[in-house]
Amino acid sequence: MEDEREQTPKEKIIWGYRYTCDACDGEGDIHETVEDAQTEQDKHRNREHGGLKPRAGDSIDKAELRREPAAEAASSSGGGWILLLIIILIAYATSR
Repeated sequence: MEDEREQTPKEKIIWGYRYTCDACDGEGDIHETVEDAQTEQDKHRNREHGGLKPRAGDSIDKAELRREPAAEAASSSGGGWILLLIIILIAYATSR
């Protein structure tokens, strides 16, 4: 990965896939799908290696595509206090 930072609670990492050729010591763009990375792999193998898999190897690896703000979860703590208050008021009213 290019960026080794950890994912924080306020952001979400969107993962993609990157083709890397060890024989050429090169790597392609990061794609949203494995299929797109495989298409790049096929094109590279045909163009540079006569359609063969390079002896030094090549691979498609998971890579960070982008980071997005995480969706904020609705706080449910306020509802619990209101329910408790209602129960206490009902208990108080029925005890009189």
